[in-house]
Amino acid sequence: MKNNLVSSNKIKTLPKELSAKIAAGEVIERPLSIVKELVENSIDAGANNITVEIKKGGKEYIRVTDNGKGIEKDQFELAFKRYATSKIATEEDLDNIYSLGFRGEALASIAAVSKIELISKTNNSKVGAKISLEAGEILGINDTACEDGTTIIVKDIFFNLPARQKFLKQDNTENSLIADFLQKMALAYPEIKIRFINNGTILFSTLGKGSLIDAIITLYSPQIARSLVEVSYNAGSSKIYGYTSSAETSKTNKRGQVFFVNGRVIKSKLLESAIEEAYADKLFDGRHPICYLFIELDPSQIDVNVHPSKAEIKFYDENAVTDLIILGIRKALVKQDAAPDVAHLVDKKANSVEKPVEKYAFNTQPVENNNVYHNIFSSIIDEDNIFKELREEQQSIEIPTIPVSAELKKELGKEQKFTFSNLKPVAQVFTTYILATDDKNLYIIDQHAAHERIMYEHLLNKFNNESVASQILIAPILINTTPAQTSAEDQWNSLLTELGFIIENFGPNQYLIKEIPASLKLEEAESFVNSVLDSDVDKPNYFQEKKEAIISASCKAAVKAGDKLSEDEI
Repeated sequence: MKNNLVSSNKIKTLPKELSAKIAAGEVIERPLSIVKELVENSIDAGANNITVEIKKGGKEYIRVTDNGKGIEKDQFELAFKRYATSKIATEEDLDNIYSLGFRGEALASIAAVSKIELISKTNNSKVGAKISLEAGEILGINDTACEDGTTIIVKDIFFNLPARQKFLKQDNTENSLIADFLQKMALAYPEIKIRFINNGTILFSTLGKGSLIDAIITLYSPQIARSLVEVSYNAGSSKIYGYTSSAETSKTNKRGQVFFVNGRVIKSKLLESAIEEAYADKLFDGRHPICYLFIELDPSQIDVNVHPSKAEIKFYDENAVTDLIILGIRKALVKQDAAPDVAHLVDKKANSVEKPVEKYAFNTQPVENNNVYHNIFSSIIDEDNIFKELREEQQSIEIPTIPVSAELKKELGKEQKFTFSNLKPVAQVFTTYILATDDKNLYIIDQHAAHERIMYEHLLNKFNNESVASQILIAPILINTTPAQTSAEDQWNSLLTELGFIIENFGPNQYLIKEIPASLKLEEAESFVNSVLDSDVDKPNYFQEKKEAIISASCKAAVKAGDKLSEDEI
């Protein structure tokens, strides 16, 4: 491709309008960016009541109203100047940031790519004022009647940048992202009453009474709240508090993990890794806890000025932060009944008592073929001795070295296909593995992996063949959704309908599962739906494009290691 730049071009200053649009693009990526900046400004202004209203995913209309301290009329023009802020004044202030905003870019960036009105009144003013701008240009400033606080209305985002409009997602996706952010802010600031209105419908309204657990119940669900364990741990000037789930409650992804550092919602691989380490001996691979954790650090120990959206921060002492999280969570999990030991798989050698076979096996008849395993499984399966006996049997067998011909190597290299039509179940061991035999071999089967694969093949086959047998439930299953999940209803409900589920709205953030695929049990169906709801929606048509991945992930709802199974189930 020919390069249009030639050496004769001279360096020049860009026009004000163009440079403003470029700078705005770094801060304002989508409607969520606008909501985030405005809500953070409201919190910094001391508001204890914030209402956010959007239409068409925020692309057409965003209104944020607060009862904060307001802005004086004589500061209106300055408020829309780039790098104008009341939150920092010197370079040293960058090492001591307590506010959510500080750069002085938000209002100028929003105004550069939209049509905006700001209406505000301070408590010592007799009348409020309004300023209107379009593409960064002031259209007028007038007095107006209004209550104390600030209202900002943003319309037609990127109206002057059509190319940027094309990159915005469908309305449901933008709605969901905004709802997700507001839920998290409502958790971070439970003392603030936050209301979210989407296309005229109130999706949620928090009480603002300062109770974190009440906010979790309102925004997520009572079921999740009941599974949580309180975390509270101090290490010097650093502190971690909030809630995390017991080992009995987990998800197949990390979307249930929410982190706040000094009141700021952040994303952090470091914090996720610390959580994973804290639960290393509590959860099976592929399972992740739910947590709502608040970390308070000396502002001088973090750098929040590393990304325009301020969603990422840098920790100066990563090891100290990791230790704070691990120790805080482990201390919480050792509370009585907080985290039952997952590995009933771990040998309990002390005071071990020989257990009757009935506790583990359901087939007490000897295996018909006479192989080395016969004496082990025909009478007693003992957790302490089973592997010892197997090793002794194997060590007593001499395995000769047999030369392998080229033809045999070629044959062995071919894909091997096995059929299991004749398997006879022998036992369930450690409530994790199924032992079965045929005429020649002993099979050790991971019960979770086997059931997961069966569910996946069945559901995917039904989905692809558009032939789904459903069963009507006498008593529908009630599920609670988050506001973000409610906003994405059209996407996930479409996929679930194709899989044989019938789900109907039952009220604000509640749905009834009225029919489920005939192949699923009630608890499997409910777990499957919740797993689909937790899928990422930050892409148009995500659920359709990723149906196989979603079905696969949601099949984690299969029986787990630790589940006792009946003979029929096995």
